[in-house]
Amino acid sequence: MLRDLEPLATSWGAYAFAVFLGLLWGSFANVCVYRWPPSDEFPKGRSVVAPGSHCFACQAPIHWYDNVPLLSWLWLRGRCRSCKAPFSARYLIVEAVTGLLFGLAWFAAIEAGALAEPFDLRLARFGIYAAFCFVMVVISFIDLDHKLILDKITLPSIVIFYGLGLVLGRTWHHGLIGAAIGYGLPWSIGEIYWILTDREGLGLGDSKLLAVIGALLGATGVVASLFGGAVVGAIVGVFVLLRAPDRPVDGAAAPRSPPLVIVCSVVAVASVVVASIGGLLGWFWLALPSAAISVFALIGARRFEPHAAEAEPDVEEPAPEVETTRQVGGSELAIRVLAIGAGAGVLFAVTGVLLGTLLGAAIAGGVGLALLVVARRLKASQPEPAAAELDPVDSQPDPPSLMRTELPFGPFLAAAAVFYLFAEPWIVVNFRLPGG
Repeated sequence: MLRDLEPLATSWGAYAFAVFLGLLWGSFANVCVYRWPPSDEFPKGRSVVAPGSHCFACQAPIHWYDNVPLLSWLWLRGRCRSCKAPFSARYLIVEAVTGLLFGLAWFAAIEAGALAEPFDLRLARFGIYAAFCFVMVVISFIDLDHKLILDKITLPSIVIFYGLGLVLGRTWHHGLIGAAIGYGLPWSIGEIYWILTDREGLGLGDSKLLAVIGALLGATGVVASLFGGAVVGAIVGVFVLLRAPDRPVDGAAAPRSPPLVIVCSVVAVASVVVASIGGLLGWFWLALPSAAISVFALIGARRFEPHAAEAEPDVEEPAPEVETTRQVGGSELAIRVLAIGAGAGVLFAVTGVLLGTLLGAAIAGGVGLALLVVARRLKASQPEPAAAELDPVDSQPDPPSLMRTELPFGPFLAAAAVFYLFAEPWIVVNFRLPGG
């Protein structure tokens, strides 16, 4: 029977079926996005099965003819038929995006692999691609609305997509290593960042999302998603930084970032893009200098960035002198050295996995993890800073900054992962991607 259907797989009707299927799953994705996040009334979220679809304002049930994807929202102009309460345009966007992704998944799985795989395997590939897109859509829009990546989605998805990767013919260790790097790499970066700066880095939700990506796409997919998400996020962050208004906060106007900060931020993002293109093309003479320029540009953006503490307090009498310069003692210097060594070990481990030297990667990863554990314990054993060492001025708002732009990272990671999912064969053929 499948052989009889194969000639129809590339027809417009087949694509219409895939898109329609995506619209239906997009409607269900809206239910998940709305009900799964915790709230004051439902700390553990709500069931996506019961009760049925209803208006959040008047609680009137939504009939089947008012629940047709895309069409019902447009026909009712985004309002409830009973009470005329407005429905968010997010419902329309989620359904449209999911339908589009299902159509792209059909092309990538069915038509692009027509000469390389039998039809039944291509159908299975479409189902796996579609499921991955559905999960990425749900995670992205929950993260956009609530800045949360829920364990109830990521933890089962790691196991499911690892098993589905085996269906696609991937080796048993492909997904295991990918999930381990997906969780371990951002976790290590966040820990090192906290040790060096006393500030939180990437959240564990992003680590679990990357573990989901790695379970299906392997270590290469994790690195591509992390790097691509960082580039897109940095570009969006610079755009937000350039458009940030001078809004008053608690009676004090938030100053705009100096031009040097904006210039350094733009140079850093542009250099990362150039470095990534150079690395993919094998032009290391371009990639390495561009990467160095991006690092120095970020350091410059950090150095030229004003802080609230730099503002002079509005008082008539001079404040008592406070010793603000703190020398780096032996213990703190050791912590920094250990953290930097841990970072080097993690980078060598990931590089070893991508190049196929698993033994060297395991050794480097073990050494890096050991150094990180020691550095964290030493950091935790240090006494808290005295009150006099804390910032005496906390009423002045900080200016907009690329370093503090509060954008959820999950959607950028998910978008980069979906792009890599569809483009993986083309990337492996046309670019010199390590591990490809």
